[in-house]
Amino acid sequence: MNDTTNEFHGLESVDGRAVVGRRIVWHETTASTNDDARRAAEAGEPEGLVVIADVQTAGRGRMSRSWISPPGRDLLFSVLLRPDAADLPKMPLLAGLAVARTLDAFTSQRVTLKWPNDVRAADRKISGTLAESGHSDAGYYAVIGTGVNVNLDAAAHPEIAEIATSLRTLNGRSVSRREVMRRLLKEMDDIYASPGAMSALVSDWSERLETIGQEIDVLWGDESIHGVAEGVDDSGRLLLRDRDGVVHRLEAGEVTLQTTPR
Repeated sequence: MNDTTNEFHGLESVDGRAVVGRRIVWHETTASTNDDARRAAEAGEPEGLVVIADVQTAGRGRMSRSWISPPGRDLLFSVLLRPDAADLPKMPLLAGLAVARTLDAFTSQRVTLKWPNDVRAADRKISGTLAESGHSDAGYYAVIGTGVNVNLDAAAHPEIAEIATSLRTLNGRSVSRREVMRRLLKEMDDIYASPGAMSALVSDWSERLETIGQEIDVLWGDESIHGVAEGVDDSGRLLLRDRDGVVHRLEAGEVTLQTTPR
C-alpha cells in the first residue's frame, strides 16, 4: 500500500525544474519496484517517477540474483526515465555515478565502480543496479532499479558477509535513509537533466572504474573470456583485449577480477 506518512514523504520536486523525483510512490511491501515502474511506463506515466519499497518480495538484481535487505534498513527503488534511444545504454552508468557521488558525502572511504553495475567501498559491494528498457505508445523508456546498503549488517548474512558492506558498517553508526535518498535524487537529476553532464557521463563514470587495467575473466553466456580491461567505449561497453590481441566490446557479463593488475 502507499503511505504518505512514510519517511520519504515530501522529497518530491517542488520547484518544477527537476525531472527525477517529480512523483514518489512508497510501498511498505511490493513484489518489485522495477515491475511497478514498468507498469507505470506502459500506462503512459511521465518520466521522473520514483518507486521506493521497504520490502521487495520478488526483487531481483542482474543475472536474476536476489537482493538481501532487511525491512526498513536500506534503499530499494526504481526510477522511470524516458531518454533518447541513443542514451538507453547509459542508464546503468547514470545510476552508478549518482550513487557514488552520493556516498562520497556520507563516508570518507573511497567509492569506486566495478563494471558493469556495482558500486564499491572498502573493496566490498555497497550498491547495484538493474536497468531495463522498453517501448510503449509514449516512446522508449528506461526503468533503473537500484539497491543501496545504508544500514545493512552484512555480517548477519553469511551468504554476503565477505562481499558486501553498508554506510553503517563503514561509519560505525546508523545513517538516515531519507538524507541519502534526498542527495541521490539530486545527483541523478543533476546528471540526467543537464546535456553537458550527460555528454560527460561515460568519462566521469570511467574515472571511478576500478576494472580498467586489470586482468579479468568475463562469463558471457556459456563462454569465458580472459583478458585485460582497457577501458570503455562511448556507450559504456567494456573493451577487453584477450590473449590473442582481439578487443571484445562487452555490454554486460559476469566479471571476476584477478588480484594482479596489469
